[in-house]
Amino acid sequence: MSRNPAMAVVIEGGLVQTIIVQAWPAVIPLPRIVIVDYDIEGASDDEITRFSIGRDPAEAFCRGEAPQVYEALADPLSPKVVLAALGDVLDGDVRDSPLAIARTLRETIVELDAQLSRPTGDDYRRLHALTRRGLIDLLTALGDPPTADT
Repeated sequence: MSRNPAMAVVIEGGLVQTIIVQAWPAVIPLPRIVIVDYDIEGASDDEITRFSIGRDPAEAFCRGEAPQVYEALADPLSPKVVLAALGDVLDGDVRDSPLAIARTLRETIVELDAQLSRPTGDDYRRLHALTRRGLIDLLTALGDPPTADT
């Protein structure tokens, strides 16, 4: 499926609440994202991360963040809906024919299933998210109007 992933960084009160990825390819691991806040006023010494940018020393409040997968959430914000509201159309976000979508979905599920020798809960969640995304694409290509969960 030729889908261009989208990402939303949700901030409230200046703090990152969550990061949501949409249309992320199931065969590619989710990215690790680092939140860097240079405003360290009031932070204790154990909350400050020290690193270098080139030759210059830097200090910041830092943490790693794993994004949430839009298609696996119950009632999420859609990064693509927000981008569309901004008038931003993603390059390469081309809709394939329903038959092409169904064939690609079947091939991807078979390939992923073959890779699972000892499946875990995470593996099943990835397969579920992939299947859900593929079925949403298929329904959209067949003319089903998009809803809040697509």
